[in-house]
Amino acid sequence: MKNRLLFSFLPMLSLLFFDSAGFSQSLPPHYNLFPIGHLSYAPLNLAGCTHYVDHTGGEWALVGTSGGVSIVDLDIPSHPTERFNVPGLPSNWRELRIWNGYLYVGSEADSSGITIINLNTLPDSISWKVWRGDGQYANQLRRSHTVQTKDGYLYVFGGGITNGCTIASLADPWNPTIVGLYTANYVHDGFIRNDTLWTSEIYQGWFGVVDISNKSNPVLLATHPTPTAFNHNSELSPDGRTLYTTDEKPSAPLAAFDVSDLENITLIDTYSPGRLPIGEVHNVRVKGNFLINPSYRGQLTIVDASHPDNLIETAWDSLGNSLVWDADPYLPSGLLFATAKQEGLFVYQPIYYSAARLEGTVRDAVTGLPLNNASVYLAATPNWDQSDLQGAYKTGTAAPGAYQVNAYREDYEPVFLSDISLFSGQTTQLDIYMNPVVTSTQSAEKELFIQVYPTLFSDFLEISIPAHSPWATPGVRLSMTDAKGIVVLEQNLTGNALTLQQVAQFPAGAYYLTLSNGKMRSAAVQVIKQP
Repeated sequence: MKNRLLFSFLPMLSLLFFDSAGFSQSLPPHYNLFPIGHLSYAPLNLAGCTHYVDHTGGEWALVGTSGGVSIVDLDIPSHPTERFNVPGLPSNWRELRIWNGYLYVGSEADSSGITIINLNTLPDSISWKVWRGDGQYANQLRRSHTVQTKDGYLYVFGGGITNGCTIASLADPWNPTIVGLYTANYVHDGFIRNDTLWTSEIYQGWFGVVDISNKSNPVLLATHPTPTAFNHNSELSPDGRTLYTTDEKPSAPLAAFDVSDLENITLIDTYSPGRLPIGEVHNVRVKGNFLINPSYRGQLTIVDASHPDNLIETAWDSLGNSLVWDADPYLPSGLLFATAKQEGLFVYQPIYYSAARLEGTVRDAVTGLPLNNASVYLAATPNWDQSDLQGAYKTGTAAPGAYQVNAYREDYEPVFLSDISLFSGQTTQLDIYMNPVVTSTQSAEKELFIQVYPTLFSDFLEISIPAHSPWATPGVRLSMTDAKGIVVLEQNLTGNALTLQQVAQFPAGAYYLTLSNGKMRSAAVQVIKQP
C-alpha cells in the first residue's frame, strides 16, 4: 500500500483528493493507541528513549533531554515520575541504549563523550561516569550522533574517533574497550543483528551492509539507495528478509526492502503517515510484525507489516506539533512510550490490530490484459495504490467493513465498486476490469501513436505508426479483440506500416486494436466491420 500525496492527472481526481483530505481531518484523535500518562519537560527538549526493567520487575522509561538523562518510574503509568536525573552538556541530540544493566548515552555536544549509568541498583540509586575512549584512543571519543548496544558490544555512530562507527567491547560494562572502527563513510545510525551491521549512511544516500564478524576489520558488503537518498535509520524484520528504512526529508516515505539476496535488493513497498504524509517517519521501530513510527508533525503511528509488500497503518495519535523523536514498545507490560521534542513523554496502551487488506489485478475489460498506472482507492480512507507493470495493486485499511473501491486510469472509464467486504487479518482478492474510452483514430490524440484506415472496414485494414509515436520501436505487437474481449488476431509489427487482409472474414461488429511491447500497452482504438 503506497499511501502517497495525490497529484491530479484526471479532472475527477481532484474531487477524490478533497474526499481523502476530508477523511483525514475527520479521523478520531487517536485510534488503537490509548493515552495513559504524560510528563512535561518544558523548557527542555526531548530526544531518544529506551526502556529498563529493574530486579524487582519495575519498569522505567529512560529519556534523553537537552539537559541530560531523565530516569522515569512507570510503576503508575498514568503518573510517570522522574526519580533520577543525570546532567549532561546542552544538546538537542541525545541517544541512549542499555547492555547488562548499564546505560550508554551519547550526544552531539563536543567533549560529552559517552555517559555510562549503572542501573543495576534501581529502584534505590544510580551511579554514573563519562567515558571518552581508552588505550590509544583515550580522550578521543568526544561526541556521537547515535549509539547502539548488541551482544556485548557498544557501537558509537557519527562522531568521536571516526564519523563512521566505533566498536567497543563491553566485557567490562563499566570500562568499555575499543576493538574496531568502520571508517568507509559517515554513519548516522546503525542496526546490528548477528555479524551484520546495517548502516544508515545518510550523506551517501544509502544504507550499507557491513560484515562485522571480525570487529577489528569491518567489511562493507553492499549498499543500496533509499527513496529520497537520505537514510536516517533502519531496522530489520524478525525473519531478516525485510529492511525498513526512513529518510529524513519532508514527505519522504518509510521503505520496505527485500534484502534476502544482497545482490538483488528490491524495494517492495513504501508508507507515509495517513493524516500528514508530509511529516516523515523519524525512527522506525520493529516489534514482531508491526512497525512503530515516531514521526514529524507530532505523529505516532503503528503499521501492520505482516505483509511487507503491503504496509497498512492500523493505529495513530497526535502528540502535538513538534517532532516525535522516538518510541519504545518493548516493555513486558505491553506499555509503549514516546518522546515528543517539545511536548514531553507520552505513555500508551497500544492495540496491535491486524489490517484488512485488498489486493488484485487491474485489467482491460476488452482484452483482459493487465493495466499499469491505474489508481485504486478505498473511498473514505486515505489509502490507495497504483497498479504495477503486471497490473497488480495492493492496499487496505485499519478497520474491517464494507467499502467502496474506485479505480481510475487515463483513457479508461472510472470504476466504482460498492460493498466490498474487508476483514481484519485477511486479504480480499478483487480483480478490477476497466473499459477503454474508445475514440476513432481521426482524433489528433490517437493519431499521435497509431493511424488506422479505414475505421469502417470491409476487406482490409491499413495500420501505420507515425515516426514520433512511442510505439515506433522494435518488438511491438498488435492485438485485435472483438466486443467480448476475445483476441481474434495478433501480429508483430516489422515496420511502421502493416496491412491486415485476413480481417475480411471477420463477422460484422466492433473490434479493438491495441499495441504492446511486453511491458506496457496502448489505449484501445475501435474499428467497425461492415456487414
